[in-house]
Amino acid sequence: PVSSSLHGSRFLTGALGGSITHQCFYSPTPANKYERKYWCKVAANGVCYTVIASSSYTSSEYRGRVSLGDAPQNGTFSVTMTGLGSGDAGTYRCGIGSTNEGLYVSLNLTVLADATVSRPTQLIRGELHGSVTVLCPSGDTQGGKKRFWCKVGRSSCTLIASSDGYVGRRYQGRILFTPQESSGAFRVLMNDLKKEDSGLYLCGTQGLRGQDSPQEVVLQVASASALPRRPKFLSGTVGGSLSFQCHHDPKGTYEKKYLCRWKAGSCPVLLDDEGFVLEPYKGRMQMSGGDPERGTYTVVLRQLREEDAGWYWCGARSGHTELTAPLKLLIHRG
Repeated sequence: PVSSSLHGSRFLTGALGGSITHQCFYSPTPANKYERKYWCKVAANGVCYTVIASSSYTSSEYRGRVSLGDAPQNGTFSVTMTGLGSGDAGTYRCGIGSTNEGLYVSLNLTVLADATVSRPTQLIRGELHGSVTVLCPSGDTQGGKKRFWCKVGRSSCTLIASSDGYVGRRYQGRILFTPQESSGAFRVLMNDLKKEDSGLYLCGTQGLRGQDSPQEVVLQVASASALPRRPKFLSGTVGGSLSFQCHHDPKGTYEKKYLCRWKAGSCPVLLDDEGFVLEPYKGRMQMSGGDPERGTYTVVLRQLREEDAGWYWCGARSGHTELTAPLKLLIHRG
């Protein structure tokens, strides 16, 4: 049986006489890899008539201007339509299954005289309990406008986090916006991944259109994970001390390992493996005894204060990618 999730863009815009390419992302399970892939158009009577399918069928009216390519090893298939006419506008489905009623994503195609080309959807894969880094482009180099990250639902995009410090309740301690680069691009870091985080997201800058429209991101969280579920909560007593381990991939190479303090979607670094310690923590926080073979390092925090309570992130940076994991510190009065 066809299993699990299928994701793709919900809206496509093409230019008259031009072409569009639509990507569908699916869980690369054995059942999905070998099942029929299809692209169909919904008619006025509600029936979805096949335009093209991986079973070598192509509708006669589209022959010569539609193609379907499947990459089972990546869990993606793409459909390209050329020579777009106004009659091509409408609702389509990309799906998997022996009929056109199985697993599918519906989308609306608009055909305009002068459409701008939208960016290709970005596919990001993560592991259960792991973390991902998403690069979001932006045309706003001044940096004055609000950045956002939202999850696409049936009728709207639910805001998860924005650069003004808003973070949705279910994402507290799990999401971070990094400062934007000179190009206006920024990164979204998300960790403690759950199966239900799989889906279609948008990230971008509020109020920008056309070339600067939001980036579509499909996140697939693999249900089988080599990453163990680690304790997320630690407790200590005022005046006491505690130590905890941070984990990273022992096979990875990292420029920097660090601990930062998470608050409202940002995370200033408190200390790192190059000897930096933020002023208020000098003398009471240190990184000790890394074990590269096991992929761990230990953080010790002494003379605990009530204000130390809150979220912290263990981090390891490798190029544009950051491996992060959250933990919450609870402080009790003696």
